[in-house]
Amino acid sequence: MQTVETTSSVEARRCRRAQYCGRAAELSLNGSKFFGMVRSVQEDRFSIPQRWIVTIVPTVEKPPLVGWRYSSRP
Repeated sequence: MQTVETTSSVEARRCRRAQYCGRAAELSLNGSKFFGMVRSVQEDRFSIPQRWIVTIVPTVEKPPLVGWRYSSRP
């Protein structure tokens, strides 16, 4: 799991929507990209400026199967 802090309300909103819909999100902060399923989005209410703590479970894309065929034999 990766924990990322952001001060962008737009990024936090996109992560919350991805968490709600159950799809993977791509988060880019300071030139670093994070890709995976969003586990939680928490607002840190005691910090100025506002910030959100996003927890992401990284997903690893599976390589495509090459050379595999299904036979049509009964």
